[in-house]
Amino acid sequence: MNVDALDLNLLRVLEAVYVHGKASVAAEALGISQPAISNALRRLRDHFGDELFTRTPSGMAATPAGERLAQAAIHALSALRDGLEPGGAFVPATAERSFTLVMSDIGEIAFLPTLLRFLQEHAPQVRIETTTLAVQETRLAMESGSVDLAVGFLPDLKTGFYQQRLFEQKYVCMVRASHPVIGESLTLKGFLAARHAVVKARGTGHGIVETMFERAGLAPDVVLKLPHFLAVPTVIAETDLVVTVPQRLGEVFARMLPVRLLPHPVKIPAFQVNQYWHRRYHRDPANQWLRSHFARLFGQ
Repeated sequence: MNVDALDLNLLRVLEAVYVHGKASVAAEALGISQPAISNALRRLRDHFGDELFTRTPSGMAATPAGERLAQAAIHALSALRDGLEPGGAFVPATAERSFTLVMSDIGEIAFLPTLLRFLQEHAPQVRIETTTLAVQETRLAMESGSVDLAVGFLPDLKTGFYQQRLFEQKYVCMVRASHPVIGESLTLKGFLAARHAVVKARGTGHGIVETMFERAGLAPDVVLKLPHFLAVPTVIAETDLVVTVPQRLGEVFARMLPVRLLPHPVKIPAFQVNQYWHRRYHRDPANQWLRSHFARLFGQ
C-alpha cells in the first residue's frame, strides 16, 4: 500500500467517522460539509480497495479492514498531535483553548453553570464543548485527544484511564407535588402500584436501576422510557408517574418545577460520579489544570 500517495487529511476523516459513527456528526466535528466527508470516504475506499464502512440503522459500521485502518489512524494522529503540541505551562488567563467534555444531560445541568462562571473569571478565552458518546466511542475519542475529560457515572471506563471521585449519589423517587395518591413517603407496595417512567441514559451506568428491579424480582408498570433526563421534570410535574433519579439532579428539578423527592423503597446501591482522563494526557498541563479545578469546584 503506497502511503506516500495518501492525503493525510483523509486520516482525520477516517478517525472522525469511526469515532462518531455518523457522517453528519463527523462533518460537524471537523468543521466541513457532509459532501466533503462523502468525497473523502470515496477517496479512501478507492485507495484501500475496501468499503471501510457500511450503513446500518445505528450508523456507520466499520468493516474489518476499516476497523484496522481506523485504529492505525487514531494512533498515528495522536502521536502527531502530541508532537506538535507546544510545551510549557498552561496559562489560563491568556490561553485560547477549547476543551471537549463527555457528559450526559445530567452533567450539563449540574456542572456547566458553575464551570462557565469560573471560566469567565479565570480563563475568559477558554471554550467548552460537550458531547454524549457510547462507551467505546468515548474510549477512542479520549485516546485520540478529541475529548479531554469525561464526567459522570461511567463504570466501563477502566483500562487506560485515570479516574477521580467527585461525589457519591443515591437514587430517589420523584413525583409531582400534588400527587393524588402518594403522600410524604412511598412504600414498596405503593411503588409497585404506581405507573413509572424510566430513563435509559446512553453511555452511562444508570441502567443499574432496571437491573436492581429485576434482581429483586420487581416488575414496575413502566409506561414511558426516555433516552435522557432532560424531559423528566416536565413529564412528572404534569402526570402521576413515578421516576427514579439521582438525588442531586432531583434537587435541581425540585427548584424548577412542582415535584417532590422521596426516599426510594428499593435498595439501589449508591454510585460514584467521577472524572476520567486518558493516561496519555495525565501530564498534559492544560488537562491537569482543567481536572484540578473541576475537582475543586465539584468534589466533596
